Amino acid sequence: METRFAFESNPYALSLIIPVAISVFLVIEAWKPRFAPNGRLFSLLMITIAVWSAAYGLELASTSFEGMVFWLKVEYLAIPFVTPLMLLLAHRITDLNAGPRFSRFSYIFIIPVFTMFFSITNEYHNIYYSGIELVSEGKFSLLELQFGPWYYVHVVYSYLLIFIALYLIIRKLYYQHALFRIQLLFLLLALVIPLIVFTMYFFGLMPVDNIDPTPFAFALSGVAMSISIVRFRMLDLMPIAREHVFKSMTDGLIVVDNKNRLIDCNPFGLKVFDWLRTPYGEQLSVLWSDYPGLLQHLQSAKDETYELILGNDKDRRVYLTSVSGILNYKNVVVGRLMVIHDITHRFHLQEKIRLNEEKLRLLNSEKDKLFSVIGHDLRGPISAFIGLTEMFADESYNITPDEMKTLAKQMNNSARSLHGLLENLLEWARMQREEVKVEKDYVVLFQLFERIQSLFRENLQAKSLVFVNQLPPGLRVLADENMLFALTRNLVSNAIKFTPRGGRITISQAETVPSETGFRVCDTGIGIPTVILEGLFKLDSKTNRPGTEGETSTGLGLVLVREFAERNSGRIIVDSEVGKGTCFTVIFSGQK
Repeated sequence: METRFAFESNPYALSLIIPVAISVFLVIEAWKPRFAPNGRLFSLLMITIAVWSAAYGLELASTSFEGMVFWLKVEYLAIPFVTPLMLLLAHRITDLNAGPRFSRFSYIFIIPVFTMFFSITNEYHNIYYSGIELVSEGKFSLLELQFGPWYYVHVVYSYLLIFIALYLIIRKLYYQHALFRIQLLFLLLALVIPLIVFTMYFFGLMPVDNIDPTPFAFALSGVAMSISIVRFRMLDLMPIAREHVFKSMTDGLIVVDNKNRLIDCNPFGLKVFDWLRTPYGEQLSVLWSDYPGLLQHLQSAKDETYELILGNDKDRRVYLTSVSGILNYKNVVVGRLMVIHDITHRFHLQEKIRLNEEKLRLLNSEKDKLFSVIGHDLRGPISAFIGLTEMFADESYNITPDEMKTLAKQMNNSARSLHGLLENLLEWARMQREEVKVEKDYVVLFQLFERIQSLFRENLQAKSLVFVNQLPPGLRVLADENMLFALTRNLVSNAIKFTPRGGRITISQAETVPSETGFRVCDTGIGIPTVILEGLFKLDSKTNRPGTEGETSTGLGLVLVREFAERNSGRIIVDSEVGKGTCFTVIFSGQK
């Protein structure tokens, strides 16, 4: 046992203390909590390099063939796993989504496990080494290795993993050269050094035979990595900036270079534009072909914001974007950063405030109109009542029965006018306070207009008007019966008011599509001028005018007609010609 593990120092063995020491230092440094989780992965890589370097040093220091072979097997507890771990580290740091997720990387360790098994059990099958001999190199002995078939599998596989890692780093440098440039260059150097050295050893280009210089190359790689870690904070700066800030931002972040190519995008940015993955290197003129305003905002040097609206009315999203330049270490602009902030909630609040302001303005206008109506239209009937009652009370007036009959008729007309006005005012007030509830049921229109005809029978007879109900007896509409009665009462009242003596009022069915039902109220009256027609259903427009025999009009009735129709899923169409008459068509949708 003593002969098998006897050692003798030599320059080659002692020199391997350097990569072992550097690896141990990096393991301790990278294991600190602030570097997690990437620090754990880097520490694992450094442990494999430390084991490899230490075991190789002991192999070179051994004086027996059995001892050298033993330490060679120990080396292969670490060697197969160096390149897979370097690829994992490169993938985690660059994070380009160029390969599978970390959790799915386990399959890349299948070949390394076989490599470890074949190298440790080589004396039973010679698959990894076809032969191992002891040769003398000056004052000390070395192992001369003849490569077996699996050795070449291991070499090709290691080259493949290293080249993939190089591709990830170079791509990151190409698309994101302004961010973490120095850190990535040192990581690239740490990969290139052992790649070059091992290639020279594999093809027999080293000055000393049977000496594997790869552990020494990893010593230089360790120096490069230690500079990146200690001086430029590779493991704590990059993961924090990239993973814990860039990815976790609730604002969208879009990074572009000076050629308008997409360099990077965080998850929120992907969500904004419905990208499944980051389209690295794509021209923004192609990606944002549907958003020319956004592209112009990105290219503009002005310190302004831009409002981006995406989606339809139901799923509309509103974003506020701002652009700032990205400077390199020489304070030269090498790209631009666009920040996209979701202001949908604020936009809806502002829109609600705007609508409330508009509603308040309309209410103020309607309030002024209402006061005008009350002041003008109530004063007339009440004054008439006062005058007539004074005449009855004053005994100096000798009123004949015929005069009393005339005065009573005038009082009745004033009372009717006052009653209609008050009824409309009360209905309008209830509508503004949202006290009116819509309770829909099927209403037979023919019967409804029969009630309306009975209500206005005296008015029709007084002006000798013909009232014709042409509605089919079975025609019905789904609506609130009280609202529909008030709607039709106002339409017929207006028709009577503005139709001269001997005229005609016709109620008929409207032509509609199958899912709609409607009716028409037409008269042979004086018609509506265009100037009045434009504001017919607006309370703040002056649409009131006296009837054909001086009947008073407030303009409030048609406002209620519109309100009642809209609350019952209806709409109103007006056709009128001055001197020939007017037709009001009311159509209700959603009918069966």
